Amino acid sequence: MHPLNKKASIHSWILEHHRQLNEAVRRRLPESQLRSNAILRQQADVMVRLSRISLAYHVGWNSLDDGRRSAACRFEWARLQMFMAAEIEPILRHSDRQFFHVTVADKRWRVAPSIATRASFDAVRRKVRSSIQKLRDEGYNPIFVAAFEMSGDRNLRNDYAFEPHVHILIGGVPELALKGAFQVRLPRASKGRDKPLRVVDVPTDQLGYLLGYLTKMKPQDRVQYISKGRKNRNTNRMPPAEADHWLRCMATMPIAQTIQFGGFAKPVTSRFSHLEMATIIGDLK
Repeated sequence: MHPLNKKASIHSWILEHHRQLNEAVRRRLPESQLRSNAILRQQADVMVRLSRISLAYHVGWNSLDDGRRSAACRFEWARLQMFMAAEIEPILRHSDRQFFHVTVADKRWRVAPSIATRASFDAVRRKVRSSIQKLRDEGYNPIFVAAFEMSGDRNLRNDYAFEPHVHILIGGVPELALKGAFQVRLPRASKGRDKPLRVVDVPTDQLGYLLGYLTKMKPQDRVQYISKGRKNRNTNRMPPAEADHWLRCMATMPIAQTIQFGGFAKPVTSRFSHLEMATIIGDLK
């Protein structure tokens, strides 16, 4: 990929080299849906739908160095994808730790779409914080990336709600310890029905795939259905009315609060919050 010419604007450089940029990201995050030449159009749609929330978004690639914006901002989503590819994937890939994908989704965290805000993630954050502290108290030193998401949950009763949850890519902790630290104590009435915790082994060559999945930030529904007499779930696109509520919710949350880093040797959280787009592009070699 051609180096970024600092005399040119980031906007004009990306328009000229968007194919190389997208390919550079997908080499490390194979499932990334980044299309840098489409971000401006996507952002225009966001700005229309969030016309009453004027501070939620950047107006172009060149404004990215002026300060961070919300999780609804498509430019910030693109920056997150590039940051994961340039900064995080190489660190994890060269680590000698065993990694797991932990998903925690407690039905008691569900919230009506019309009232969902950044505060809807508070219980999820407390769960991650207490679980990581438990692991550290047990003598582990985990390295992890936690991505906080909001999806629609539609069951067979058509009882629809937003469901905050978290995906965690974590290394340096055995599976049994992870299950013990992240276990969710369910009410007796829910036991046997809900499975709020899932822990899956992640091979090293799949780390990039998972990082791309963790940072997809799309309005999606998890829809329950019956197949061969058994309940199952499928992922669908969120309907427009609910998607507007999702977008409004994400606009209340800074992009840096959708992602949490821990156990890295360098201050990754601060670097993500302050790193300029031009620097990230330069690191995507």
